[in-house]
Amino acid sequence: MFKLIFLTLLAFITVLVVFGEGDSRRVEAEPVPTAETAPEAASTPEPEPEAPIIPASAVEQTPEQVQQFAGPELRPSPEYAGQEPETNLADAPTDTLYVTGNSVNFRAGPSTSEDVVGRLSRGQMVTAIGPKTGDWVQLRDGQGRTGFMSARFLSAERP
Repeated sequence: MFKLIFLTLLAFITVLVVFGEGDSRRVEAEPVPTAETAPEAASTPEPEPEAPIIPASAVEQTPEQVQQFAGPELRPSPEYAGQEPETNLADAPTDTLYVTGNSVNFRAGPSTSEDVVGRLSRGQMVTAIGPKTGDWVQLRDGQGRTGFMSARFLSAERP
């Protein structure tokens, strides 16, 4: 077995040496023209003009894109017809709040890009542990988890 591997390897190396052209990764350098080989190259070339430098304050910025959505205006679903959502949770008499959405994400931070800690269902009681003003409220659920939820899914009254 050893002889077979050795002979195969020896044959392969012999074929490469005989028919190979050396290192195929090597790049041949082009000869540099001299005054004798290229008389027109003997003169000094003119330098290219540099582009003018424009300050950033003088450049006009692209206007902000406003996305247009086709379709009818949004309406509240029939189950909430005639109900106005509570807009100011700060007026709530206690720190006890209730979830008004069917299944609402409970997040690690005050943004939809934050990790989801869990989901809370409609009517679940939570306790506000941070200020109740603003778009997001820091709260603690019944299992002791803390996180943030959008204020539009919270109410001081049980749904």
